[in-house]
Amino acid sequence: MAKTLKMSKVHPNPNQPREYFDPEKLIELRDSIVEHGQMSAIEVRKRADGEYEIVMGERRYRANEMAGNATIKVEIVDTPSDIKAFGRALAENVNRHEMTPIEEGKGYRRVLDEDTHDDGTPLTVEDVAKRYGKTSRYVTVRMALIRLIPEVQERVTLGDIGTGAAHRISELTPKNQLAVLKKWADEGLSESELLHFAHQVREQQRQPSMFDVEELTDDEKKERIAARKATRNKLDQIERIRTLADELARTPVAELAAALGGEMGARLDQLDRAAKSIQDARFQVRQAKAFADAAEIVVSGAAERPDLTGGRDAIDAELAEIITTAQEAGAGDAERLGDTGRAELAAAA
Repeated sequence: MAKTLKMSKVHPNPNQPREYFDPEKLIELRDSIVEHGQMSAIEVRKRADGEYEIVMGERRYRANEMAGNATIKVEIVDTPSDIKAFGRALAENVNRHEMTPIEEGKGYRRVLDEDTHDDGTPLTVEDVAKRYGKTSRYVTVRMALIRLIPEVQERVTLGDIGTGAAHRISELTPKNQLAVLKKWADEGLSESELLHFAHQVREQQRQPSMFDVEELTDDEKKERIAARKATRNKLDQIERIRTLADELARTPVAELAAALGGEMGARLDQLDRAAKSIQDARFQVRQAKAFADAAEIVVSGAAERPDLTGGRDAIDAELAEIITTAQEAGAGDAERLGDTGRAELAAAA
């Protein structure tokens, strides 16, 4: 049952799972409270000193404070422990998508470390995920973000870097995280480009680079040179094809129709196949650029060697999971990836 308490008797929870409150949204809520009043009570619990501590509703409390209100509507609840109160506050914010990914990760980590089942047995990641209506992968990815250096965490909190790329960055050493962030800031990488680049840095952090040519034999060096020449020749030929395509694009429609006659359907299929191959080749070269850029900045440190037996399929599956996790996080992350980015990530190697 709702009651009214003096604002001076109500205090924020020092262990509140949310650390960041959007100033603009707080102003909007304050204005709503000024015009319409407080629509729903906040939850508080009584402290030993007779004062009250917020369990759920600190955002509403802050808005009331900004509005200059002397009293606030509350519902007094009985929460037997700090961790149970924390869990209730976490549930409110998670389900309203009001928390940053970093705050979510810290919240899940605390519940996993401190809370238990009624019989005292520890919680598992699966238990935490079920409690908050998430998948285990979602919870695991959010908790991984705690490993991000403060500079990257700030960008994630502000929404500049999405959860998928942030998760990949979290697997890097602190020095490599800083190097990736610098490249992102200097070159304005898209979400998709950042994820690919961070992935390549991670792979080279874990294994020797193919750019280390000192240990190659003379025959291997000759093979490398021959492969380089062949690849460049292929790209030069594609450039000549582009010139032909430009000529077709400038040909009047009536002239094309007369020239192709009954072959137009087959010729369109031919162009579609060529366009698909060009798109695939472009994607692969972009991946190669990310690989080369990563080789320039990676600091290997004492990173563990990976199990490389899974090959391309394992990496494809891993990146696909990141996309799914970003989509679970809400429209914001998914939109940042974009249709092209999602298609590229799904095919990444």
